[in-house]
Amino acid sequence: MAMWTPEEVDPEFELTPMIDVVFLLIAFFMTLISFISAELVQLELPEAEQATIPEEPGERQYISVDIDGQLYLGAAPITAEALTAQLIALKTELPQLKVFLRADAQTAHRHVNRVMEATAKAGIFDLIFASAKD
Repeated sequence: MAMWTPEEVDPEFELTPMIDVVFLLIAFFMTLISFISAELVQLELPEAEQATIPEEPGERQYISVDIDGQLYLGAAPITAEALTAQLIALKTELPQLKVFLRADAQTAHRHVNRVMEATAKAGIFDLIFASAKD
């Protein structure tokens, strides 16, 4: 009587499913990062009639200053000293780092100046100030 024997399968490792999973993970984390950075502190921005939106804003780190002078990196509260240290660390990872500074219309300039000093200490000189257009 003839016995059934399974076909011999080439034990080659398939990379295609693994590559698909890696691309899905990359897409997931990129989406997650965009949602995290989109959560910003609600501010009443100063109005500027001549305000323009840059064509290529590039990758920018959002820094906000509320009416009381509290600093926020993205949506997380931060001190001025910690902001400087964090910007220095980010600048080493991303040499082309730029900053988008959002300050409430009623914020005293000394608080905005602290952010400008922190960015200068970190070696970041490309700064955009947020404003609302009429």
